[in-house]
Amino acid sequence: MRLFGLTEAGHYCASFTPEIGDAEGSLDQFRRKYLPSVMMIKEGTQAFNEYRACALRDVERSLFFSASLYRRCLDSLIASASPWAQVTMYYGCWHSARAILGMFGCAVFDRFVVDVKRSHPTAQELSVRRIGTGAGEEPTTYSGPHRRFWDIFYRAVNILRPLAGPALSFALLPVAGDPAWQIDRRNEINYDTHKALDTAVSFDRAFSAAGFPSSLPGSLGTQYGLFESLLEITFTFAAQLSLRTDGLALLSPSTTRSELISKLVYSPRPPSLISKTKKRILVRRVR
Repeated sequence: MRLFGLTEAGHYCASFTPEIGDAEGSLDQFRRKYLPSVMMIKEGTQAFNEYRACALRDVERSLFFSASLYRRCLDSLIASASPWAQVTMYYGCWHSARAILGMFGCAVFDRFVVDVKRSHPTAQELSVRRIGTGAGEEPTTYSGPHRRFWDIFYRAVNILRPLAGPALSFALLPVAGDPAWQIDRRNEINYDTHKALDTAVSFDRAFSAAGFPSSLPGSLGTQYGLFESLLEITFTFAAQLSLRTDGLALLSPSTTRSELISKLVYSPRPPSLISKTKKRILVRRVR
């Protein structure tokens, strides 16, 4: 997968135009409707304008949700919820990674990728290619959409590591050289109650707020460090590339991304709803 360089990505992002119609909706729906029959998207055409508008709006939403998941994982750092805090961190990383690819002209779908054919500003071209082992296809040996995504992502963003800087560039490399590390850890917790409980026990024994984040144990600590660094890389690129779209207009038409994150992610306190639930049945004494 080929990405734009920083200058070319800056042109791509800064040239966003608020196209209407299908470009205002889901990127996946846009792909299903148009991309299988369109294998090359050239700048200066309506197809390019609409795809870029839809794709960059999707980036904007991914930025917002990655920030939201960051807040959510912090709120979940108690023993009983610590496994799901790790799952939350995983999805935050996934949104951040999708945003990075989108800002640099690329996207990964179940069976297709969109990447850069020509990067020169005013004459940019994006190609739509199948994922597979045939000539001209995006190769991967992994099965399953998330494993394929991470394999393609890590190979693509290796060229961005110098731009991320020495303190953060590790987040653009697979953990322990394994592109599937994150999704494998997520699956263990999601589908194996013993693994989930083991995470909760390790958290209970090791965690202290005073020692955070160093007190996060094992893979939970690894996932948090990866998430926080990937989040910083993603938002730094968004600022450098002057990414501004109306992708969050449904929340507030005239409010910036930063203002919305401050207002809707960091300012609100979770509602105190325990007294309104049927908690008694969960802790009823057995006779």
